[in-house]
Amino acid sequence: MMKNDALWQKAMEYLDGRQTEMLQLLKNLVEMETPSSDREAVSRLAGHLDTYCDAMGMTCRKEHYAHAGDALAARTAPAGKKPVALLAHLDTVHPAGSWPELFRQEGDRLYGPGVYDCKGGIVIALFAIKALLVCGYRERQIRLVLASDEETAHMLSEGLGGRLFTEECRDCAAAFNCESGSPANEIVIRRRGGAVLRIHVTGIAAHAGRNPEKGASAIRTAARLVERIEQLTDLSGNLFNCGKITGGTGANVIADSCDISLGLRYHSNADYEKALRELQRLCEELPLPGTTATFSLLGRYPAMEETPGTAKLLSVYDNASRMLGFGPATALAAGGCSDSAFVTQMGVPTLCSLGIAGANAHTKEEYALLSSLLPQCRKLVTAILSLPDDEA
Repeated sequence: MMKNDALWQKAMEYLDGRQTEMLQLLKNLVEMETPSSDREAVSRLAGHLDTYCDAMGMTCRKEHYAHAGDALAARTAPAGKKPVALLAHLDTVHPAGSWPELFRQEGDRLYGPGVYDCKGGIVIALFAIKALLVCGYRERQIRLVLASDEETAHMLSEGLGGRLFTEECRDCAAAFNCESGSPANEIVIRRRGGAVLRIHVTGIAAHAGRNPEKGASAIRTAARLVERIEQLTDLSGNLFNCGKITGGTGANVIADSCDISLGLRYHSNADYEKALRELQRLCEELPLPGTTATFSLLGRYPAMEETPGTAKLLSVYDNASRMLGFGPATALAAGGCSDSAFVTQMGVPTLCSLGIAGANAHTKEEYALLSSLLPQCRKLVTAILSLPDDEA
């Protein structure tokens, strides 16, 4: 007999036969297109789910941003032990109108913008909360945190979207991120961090034919920087990618300005600090006479690192999966970033990629597996009901 066995039985009974209801909610969410940059569209979905959570008896608040859609945080009633957080995001990478058919089903596969990344995860989180409320679970408060600009590394909200997770999860016993899940029952416990930086190079403009000696080319310095920066890449460590260069006004003018868009990936937050030091050194050493180079941070995800409680939390989830007949859960380190990193930075044990299973995120072939919807929800509910008292 597992801990909270009577509650567990009732929660599982509630979820029996809910697949049709879950599918309808998923269809509704996918058909509400939410490109990160469409502030009004994302805010509409936040408002829709605000009403949905309010009807469940949760206390809700929306976070408003100047250039990003609203984010949503919702809570069940306070409880005696430390809370548990469920995480997901409202926005998608797909521009509005880019899918000729917003939602379609082909056998077990569900297609649509964000169906896998990560609106299926929102549905799983909501029905997990419903099951816990119906069965009478009152041991821990459940907190739902839905970001509005996750796909832009929270650049649209100027980093405030990431701060919402630290505000909501700081005192939690555990967090479960319902990001895109794995058909192989792989659970992400580590992720690379990522940052987007702009390197701005200034020079001196001059006529390229009449008096070139009076100029100092920002583009030439930028070229030197690109070469040296990308040489810093270590495939087993930090990754540097100069993905875009803009500058100059024409072939007959020596450029007085040039910008480099730099993507940075790193295994640990200590590696991130090391990368910044290396960039600073190159910006000081490489500029040609008459030019300067500085860099600024546009957006950043910390690295998702394991905490002292990660292994224990993974064991709880693994036991839940085995008990339900879904086999062992396998730990995975992933290259992509997620909001889990803001939570692990505070020492809160976190499991990521617990959402609907599928593939091809960020493409027109994105799909989710209908058959995974209920199992993923059952595993999540069972894990929460199985959390040991010493996590409080």
